[in-house]
Order: sequence, then structure tokens, then C-alpha cells
Amino acid sequence: MAFRCKQFSVEDGRSTLPVGTDAMLLGAWAEPGAAKSILDIGTGCGILALMMAQKSDAVVHAIDIDADSVTEALSNFRSSPWSGRLNASCVSLQEFSAGNRTKYDVVISNPPFFSGSLWSPDARRNLAKHDAGLDLNGLLSGVRIVLSDSGRFFLILPAGSRDLVLDVAGDVGLHPYKTLLVRPVGSKEPTRVLMEFSRTPRPNLTWNFLTICGRDGRFTPEYLALTENFHYF
Repeated sequence: MAFRCKQFSVEDGRSTLPVGTDAMLLGAWAEPGAAKSILDIGTGCGILALMMAQKSDAVVHAIDIDADSVTEALSNFRSSPWSGRLNASCVSLQEFSAGNRTKYDVVISNPPFFSGSLWSPDARRNLAKHDAGLDLNGLLSGVRIVLSDSGRFFLILPAGSRDLVLDVAGDVGLHPYKTLLVRPVGSKEPTRVLMEFSRTPRPNLTWNFLTICGRDGRFTPEYLALTENFHYF
């Protein structure tokens, strides 16, 4: 089934997970700036790689351990306005970081994060949604290897993982630079946290908040402003 954004569309029926709000939030929030090289870890159908290509002039490389996801991502890349700057490989982060010498200006990931939760009978979906194949330490250690000295790393996780990811990131030498806690509706507690990391500590880090929907069920002006370059509303 095609998911349409303003400047591109993606097919997501073959990849491990369909396009969801998490990817839309992260891709809209992450700012690649003047990056020349971007790595998307766990690309699925390629939505984040495409969003980064739209927002930059960078060459974007995507990796995923699921062959069907990579095949679908490559098809979506070829159909996009930025086909010459997008490519994908079927490889794990561990293998990629061990064998690749490129240092990336930006790394982005919507990683598997449902550690300890109920598993699906679908093995491919389990690899996409659970951290059995790539835990936080493996993810952040791999990112540390492939990130350039001045590079930035963007990811989204459940809000309850905030303290854990900060501890693990600190252990591998990554430091929070910008954060966003996301509430699904105004009356709820945050369910997601978006983080930007760099190699350099930032003093006086502040926690920002975003609410997706108001109590009337409509998107908030803040969410609309964040995603306006991608979403049709």
C-alpha cells in the first residue's frame, strides 16, 4: 500500500513494518543541515532515508537486515526525485560498522525497542520490533564507530527508555544535544522520546515537549507545523 508524502510516496507492504507516526516524527524533527553523508539504520521501506534526502543535499545510505525491506526501499528510492543520492544494503549494523570506513555526518534510526514485551508469531516483525537482533548497546556502539567527529545521531524510543539510553550513550561517548518528549494527546504522559546526540557534551540541556493531538482528536498546530513539509492534511 502506498503512503504518500508531498514530494514522494513509498510502498510499505513488503517491509517488516509499515510507515507509522514514529518515523514521521523522527524524520520531520531531525535536521541534517549541511550534511554530505547520512546513514539510516534499520530503514524498512526507506521512509527516513527519503525524508533525509528531501531535507538535504546529502548522499544517503540505508541498511537493514531484512532482504525484502531492502528490496522495497530500493524500489522506493528509484521512484523518488533523489534516486541518484539514495542507496541501500542488506547488512547488520555490526557487520557494516566493522567493514566500512566511511564516517557519516548524520546517522538516524527508528530502532527495534520493544525489549521484553510480547512477541509476534511473525519472525520478521519480531526482528524489526524487538531488540534481540540489536540492543541499545550494540546500536550506540555501532553509531559511535560510523559517526564523524562533528556528526549527529538522531533516534526515537519509548519515553520510558530515556534514562537507559542516556546511560548507555554516555558509556560509549555520545552525549545528548537536543531532546523532544511526545505526548499522543494532551492529557496523556509522553510515550516517545526523540534525541539528538553528538560527541561533545552540551551544558544546560533542556527537555522540550510536543503533543500530537488535542482532546478533540485533531492534530495540534505544533504537530502540523513540524510535519507540514511531508504530510497531507
